[in-house]
Amino acid sequence: MRMGEEKKKETGEIQVLPLGDCPICGGKGTLKVIQHVHEIPYFGKVMESTIICEKCGYRNADVMILEDRPPKLYTLKVEEERDLFTRVVRSKSGTIELEEIGVKIEPGPAAEGFVSNVEGVIERVRETLLMAREFRRQEGDEEAVKKADEILQYIEEVKEGKKPLTVRIADPLGNSALVGEKVKSRLLTQEEIDSLSLGPYVKVEPEEGDQR
Repeated sequence: MRMGEEKKKETGEIQVLPLGDCPICGGKGTLKVIQHVHEIPYFGKVMESTIICEKCGYRNADVMILEDRPPKLYTLKVEEERDLFTRVVRSKSGTIELEEIGVKIEPGPAAEGFVSNVEGVIERVRETLLMAREFRRQEGDEEAVKKADEILQYIEEVKEGKKPLTVRIADPLGNSALVGEKVKSRLLTQEEIDSLSLGPYVKVEPEEGDQR
C-alpha cells in the first residue's frame, strides 16, 4: 500500500472488495476482502483485513498499522487482573512470547493477524493447549498430559491475578504492538530483526548497484 492510499483511509470506514476466484475451492468470483479502519486510543489507526470465500468459508485475516512505526520489542508484566485488558495488535509477521509458561507464537504461512487483548491471547493459547492435551491423552502420553495440566493451571492463576506472566511481542515489519500504561518498548536490533520470522511476507533485497 502506498502512502497516498493510506491517507485516504478514514476511521470507521468499512470496504468490501472483490478478489476473484478462491485458491482453495476454485469458486468463481467468490473471494472478497473486508477492510475495516479504526483508531486505537493512544496508539493510532489500524486496518483489519479479512479475506473470505463465500463458497467454502475460507478465511484469513491480517492487521496493518497505518502509520510508520519502527520495528520494536514490546514487553508487559501481567501482575493483576486489569493488566489482562492491555491491547494486543498482532500482524501476520508478529511473534508473541509468554515467558513463564514457555509459549512462543511465531508467524507461519497460514498465520493470522488480529486485534485483541492479553486475555484474548491467553484464551487462544488455552484452547490450543486443551486440544493438544486431549490428543496426547488419547496417545497415552501421561507426561505430556501432566505438563499441559500444569500450564493450564498456571494460566488460570494468571487470570485470577495470582501469578505473573511476561508477555512480549516483536515484529520485524513494525506492524505489531502492545498498547497500555505498563507496556515497555525498545527498538529491535538488526540482529533481532534478522532472526525473526516474516510469516507469509517476503523480504525483497535491493539489487546490487541500485542505490535508490
